[in-house]
Amino acid sequence: MGSTKSVTLTELADIEITSTSSLKKYVEASRALCRDFGSELDWAAEELITVLTQTQKGNPALLGFDVKIRARRIAKRARRAAELQRGSAVEMTRLWQDYLVQFAPAITPKKGKGKAKKTFNFTT
Repeated sequence: MGSTKSVTLTELADIEITSTSSLKKYVEASRALCRDFGSELDWAAEELITVLTQTQKGNPALLGFDVKIRARRIAKRARRAAELQRGSAVEMTRLWQDYLVQFAPAITPKKGKGKAKKTFNFTT
């Protein structure tokens, strides 16, 4: 799961989950998208502080401190959203790990049993 290719939401939606390999591809693409979006939100938070602080729309007696505090409060929301995106990337990793644990017997079926018709291809 070491892909660092940037992916778009449309490309993610185009992945059909019909096999183990397609699920892995979906998880990797989801993680990349979450990490990229988290980074973008972190950048936006810093940009917000800079832009809002430059407006100087505050009390002149406070020398801009009130503007800085309000700008940081606004940017804090973007930072929280970025942290949630990183958390989404972690959850996609957990999804993959749980899949491997929960469905390992189906991935490598025991010999000697009759073959059942599969609708999900576990071997690819």
